[in-house]
Amino acid sequence: MSPAPPAALRRTHRQSGQILVLLALVLVVLLGISALVIDLGYAYYTQRSLQASADAAALAGASGLPDSSTAVDRAREYAGSPGGKNRRGNIPPVQTEVTMRCISVAPCNPVNAIVVVERTVVPTKFARVLGFDEIEVSARATACSPCGSRPLDVMLVLDRTGSMCMTHSGAFDPSCTDLENAREGMLEFVSFMDPTIDRIGLAVLPPALGSRCSTPSGLAHANYNSTSSSYVLVPLSDDFKTNGELNRSSQLVSTIECVRAGGVTSYATALEKAQGELAAHGRPEAPDVIVFLSDGAANYGPSYYGNSSNYRRRPCRQGVTSAGAIKSAGTTIYSIGYDLDAQNGGANVCESFTGADESPSITAYEALRQIASDSSTFFNKPAPGDLSVIYTTIASEIGGARLVDDGTQ
Repeated sequence: MSPAPPAALRRTHRQSGQILVLLALVLVVLLGISALVIDLGYAYYTQRSLQASADAAALAGASGLPDSSTAVDRAREYAGSPGGKNRRGNIPPVQTEVTMRCISVAPCNPVNAIVVVERTVVPTKFARVLGFDEIEVSARATACSPCGSRPLDVMLVLDRTGSMCMTHSGAFDPSCTDLENAREGMLEFVSFMDPTIDRIGLAVLPPALGSRCSTPSGLAHANYNSTSSSYVLVPLSDDFKTNGELNRSSQLVSTIECVRAGGVTSYATALEKAQGELAAHGRPEAPDVIVFLSDGAANYGPSYYGNSSNYRRRPCRQGVTSAGAIKSAGTTIYSIGYDLDAQNGGANVCESFTGADESPSITAYEALRQIASDSSTFFNKPAPGDLSVIYTTIASEIGGARLVDDGTQ
């Protein structure tokens, strides 16, 4: 008969068994933590995605008020549910509910607010061991229009240079996709504004030498070098909408739809002329706003300034200087950098009229950021694509439809 194991060895065996139990408990705890980190983290990401798309849908819908049918259609167009512009492929399918209501921020005739609720169900992975197979996620947004908004005088400034008809790699694009994206973005902006209180005009670079719809000449930069060229193609106007819809026969809408691309880039004079229109025809009670889009670095200045001027030698820095004077006069400037990484960033290098780099060096990104009133009014879209979200964001910020707390959020 074998002798009994020593007492110390028996204690070791008992402790080994306890360690296994503790290890099992620790593993359960670790799985629980994994559930919290991974599953709840994904649920949080999904909720933020829903909130972003609900906000966009509510703002888009509010731009169609007081027509309830138009408002609902626009909200669903920008929703995160299947078929919506804000549908994300990395979250589960979304259901969108749209309702109309009256809130107290402004007169209600018959409605002045739209409510968008988005919902989805997130399946779990690790949390299943804790008995949670799915997590319900939702987001709610309410936007109003009118919102008791203040009147605004706005000048849109469009860089319609030849690069707006080029691909990201620099090849000629006969469809002028970038210019079409800019058109759609500006028209979306206009559709958000209220013609009963807002006025909007349009300035372009290069300026127009002749018809507002003609293609700028690339020969000797004739459009820039003529003092008779028109930067302001449309003065401040209020006929851009009829019965809540864009008025296609208005000078503003028809010009946005007909402008053609060509020529090189010069920021400063276009900004100055836009400010000149605001100063000459703006209303004392209406804040002044400039919304400026450019897809590349300034590289030219009108010859009538003289070769030694910064308009010619440092066109990007002159744009910043001109913008500084405009902002000092009280105008808010929003700037949009579009496809600045085109041609591997080659469109982003500021040059003098001779083709040499500006000295000291500066990029279009830096110039456009400094042209903006502050960091919140600068938008950068480094690659080509839809500009509607940027323009609608600006429109909602400056006084069109806006998100509100309806007391039930």
